[in-house]
Amino acid sequence: MRVCARLCFAFLLVLVAPPLFARPAAMTLYTASSEPFTVYVAGPKDARTGVVLVHDWFGVSPFYTQAAEKLAGQGHRVLAVDLYAGRSATTHDQASKLLESVHEDIAGRQIDAAIAQLAQGDRPVAVVGFSMGAKHALAAALRNPAVHATVLWYGETIKDPERLRRLAGPALLIVGSRDGSSAAEGAAAFSKAADTAGVGAEVYLYPGADHAFAQPLFNAGRTYDPVAADVAWRLSEDFLKRRLH
Repeated sequence: MRVCARLCFAFLLVLVAPPLFARPAAMTLYTASSEPFTVYVAGPKDARTGVVLVHDWFGVSPFYTQAAEKLAGQGHRVLAVDLYAGRSATTHDQASKLLESVHEDIAGRQIDAAIAQLAQGDRPVAVVGFSMGAKHALAAALRNPAVHATVLWYGETIKDPERLRRLAGPALLIVGSRDGSSAAEGAAAFSKAADTAGVGAEVYLYPGADHAFAQPLFNAGRTYDPVAADVAWRLSEDFLKRRLH
């Protein structure tokens, strides 16, 4: 009976104890042009570091909110930007239509506002972009000296050393080896350009992984690779721990 009582009490604690970090909560921010947009907030308010997330073409998906939770669990204050104004997709056709609705200038102002919000009090900030979001994340990092680190998952990069010299901090690029020859060549070109620019860039080509290997919605899950996704998260978390300061 005594053992049972202890086990039941422990089980009750598990049921009633609150999670260490609440699920991402929606919050409205405003761009420098007073345009309202939504971000999902997670992590401690007094976190020493901040991370801005930019989603892939599916929008605010379970993968995206879980990414915010994961980084919040690492102790970061996280703002996950919603570029689709509350809409999201579960199929490629839906995602393609939503992608067409994105205006790059507005998206840029939204990401910049999220960075500015997190950078208050001289908090070091990183931007993390997934697939479509990698392009926007890198562009924001090039514009904002408050961005101390950049993480790009299988997205479009640049190979111009002069542009990369604008980065205020290092970058991590993760792509799959089966993400087409252009992706592999682009990763190599990005690495070479970063070296020329004197930017600390780390590039990881995961063997056997396709594009968007961490997103279960991509290709209806046929190319989802949980092992590659786990490795990508470990690389990203380690990179931010080492480089975001």
